[in-house]
Amino acid sequence: MDTQKFTLDLLCLDDAEQLLEFEENNKDWFDQFIPPRESDFYCLQGVTEHIQEFLLDYKCHQLLPFLIKNNEQEIIGRMNFTSLNSRKGTAHVGYRVGKAFTSKGVATGALALAKVKLKEEGFKRLFAYAEQSNMASQRVLTSNGFHRIRVVEDFAKLHGQSISCIEFSCSLVE
Repeated sequence: MDTQKFTLDLLCLDDAEQLLEFEENNKDWFDQFIPPRESDFYCLQGVTEHIQEFLLDYKCHQLLPFLIKNNEQEIIGRMNFTSLNSRKGTAHVGYRVGKAFTSKGVATGALALAKVKLKEEGFKRLFAYAEQSNMASQRVLTSNGFHRIRVVEDFAKLHGQSISCIEFSCSLVE
């Protein structure tokens, strides 16, 4: 997918209804790859509280929460930058793309756009984690200049099973 076909927009309260629909429509898809959300998330109040929490973290310079939207302003994915450290110029990236929009270059293109934005904001290095068997996510990272650092054993629990992830890093300075 051409990067001109989508934008990275800062999450806002006006997105609550559409975000709820996006999350509900993709719940089963996402739950295969990441720990499921609490059930009270899946209502307008739950999503609104989620957005409010993310915006508070954004105001405190702890989080950059983006929505990936297509030209019709439909949410097709999310990309969040966490563990922001302005002194070191580092952040961690996580992303999810709706099932209907996978294998179209959305995550790859959105990450490329985000790298430009973060570099302009003075960030110097990004980190990311991809589950060892998630080859698609690993390709998104490596095609954006991320390099494998190490395997992190027992990174998280998914469906009661421990999963290991590969830690990646990318420099934003030449």
